[in-house]
Amino acid sequence: MTSLNHINLAVPNVPELVSFFQTGFNFHIIAQRGLGKFAVLRGEDGFILTLTHDKTVTSKTYPAPFHLGFRFDSPEEVHQHHTRLIDAGFDAPNPALLSRGGDKAYGFYAHAPGAIVVEVSCRPA
Repeated sequence: MTSLNHINLAVPNVPELVSFFQTGFNFHIIAQRGLGKFAVLRGEDGFILTLTHDKTVTSKTYPAPFHLGFRFDSPEEVHQHHTRLIDAGFDAPNPALLSRGGDKAYGFYAHAPGAIVVEVSCRPA
């Protein structure tokens, strides 16, 4: 059986992105090396996300459609995560119906620290 083990993101500020994923999505640090240079995070579902410092990363490093997506069961959960991000000082537009050319979704795209785009969505009610 093949399974996805982890994803590594190169980011200019590891501690900022660690805070984003801890606050907004309940990730926990399971390992760190260097002073803000490398972190391994585990999500509630066991998914591993590694963050590696790279000072050359800019808003143009990742292609425009690149993003990470979190899917939830209800609009209420989308709003809960939106509120958590806003209350922590992160920028996230209000949730709305997203029309992306395929199935419709309800949610938002947040710009996380380090030029990472994060989709938070659910199927519309």
